[in-house]
Amino acid sequence: MSVTILKNKLSGIIFPVLLFLTFFPFWKASSKEIPLNTVVEDSHIVSPIDENMSTDGFMHALWGQPSMDSAYLGMWSYHFVDDNEEYQSTHDLIGFTYKGVFLGTFENSRNDRTWGGGLQRDIYRTTWGILSTEIGYRLGVMYGYDKMELYDSGLFPLLQLYSDVRYKNLGIQFSWGGSALTAGFLIRF
Repeated sequence: MSVTILKNKLSGIIFPVLLFLTFFPFWKASSKEIPLNTVVEDSHIVSPIDENMSTDGFMHALWGQPSMDSAYLGMWSYHFVDDNEEYQSTHDLIGFTYKGVFLGTFENSRNDRTWGGGLQRDIYRTTWGILSTEIGYRLGVMYGYDKMELYDSGLFPLLQLYSDVRYKNLGIQFSWGGSALTAGFLIRF
């Protein structure tokens, strides 16, 4: 394996980790945490990590809470690996999350219609004055990437990390999955 190929494969993992490690201490110091496992106005439930960090507490915190009900419109991407001029960076996403289950469809970077579904969980919620943010993950399956399908099924697994930043019910979601960073609009219900 050449050094260039190895460098390209690692950049899809290393850059987001470095970005997170660079900004998380500043974000953590300037944010106001919402207590976990409490009801905050209506049905917005949040949960903090147990201070004792027992195995049960850690796993409970990692499992998180079902994400809030949302609609997603539009998506733009940047690929760290194999990004070439043929790739489409506008994806015409339409999707929604209801009680922690997401469904959506978009045109992928190769201009193929792609469908996805699964669980969406928030593991951290906080506010900065008038802005709110959630950090979480999606775990599910996608259909529409022929080159990445499992056993000629047309399906492949999805693990995507995301962060929402919003004012009241309107916001932007940034996400990372594999070698791509994406951004799109969201509306909370």
